[in-house]
Amino acid sequence: PFDVYCRKHFFKRLGAYNTDFNAHFNLDMKRVVPTNKDDIFRKSQLHGYVHDPIAALMGGVSGNAGLFSTARDVAKVYQLLIDGGVYNEKRYLSRETCDLFLTHTSKISRRGLGFDKPDVNNSVKSPCAEEAPEEVIGHTGFTGTCAWADPKNHLVFVFLSNRIYPRPFDHKQLMRLNIRPRMQQVMYQALM
Repeated sequence: PFDVYCRKHFFKRLGAYNTDFNAHFNLDMKRVVPTNKDDIFRKSQLHGYVHDPIAALMGGVSGNAGLFSTARDVAKVYQLLIDGGVYNEKRYLSRETCDLFLTHTSKISRRGLGFDKPDVNNSVKSPCAEEAPEEVIGHTGFTGTCAWADPKNHLVFVFLSNRIYPRPFDHKQLMRLNIRPRMQQVMYQALM
């Protein structure tokens, strides 16, 4: 299964010991924050269980939701990408695979292969700071998280949050105040 393969051949080898699906089975629950209060689907507070109902129906293992991690572990994965598939002198992915992730852009959207990218034509709609170069790849999650890799400046930016606690639609400040791009902007302005 996908989660077992990731755990055995990727997360553990990478030293990402705090990264896994179904945290309630595989991680130290004292280090996992509650996800949210699900009053509709599971009628309980979720702690170590994926919040996304579709991912939950898939056993908590899905490509779109359900991966629990720490900022350090997420940074390892993004560093591996900008280092051409190598982390800590060990190869995990081929350079060609990383180049494909880092360079491919859709003809119909700003997105790349498996990752989001800055919208260089419309900074208002961009998930990134205006200062972010077009080479940046990343992901913004429903819970408010984001992670970006910048191969041009050799930077990794990880922000983990939980805007869905206690309920998914109670907290909109993160998006309304544009917090994630503004934090990224501070980082780039510090480099200039």
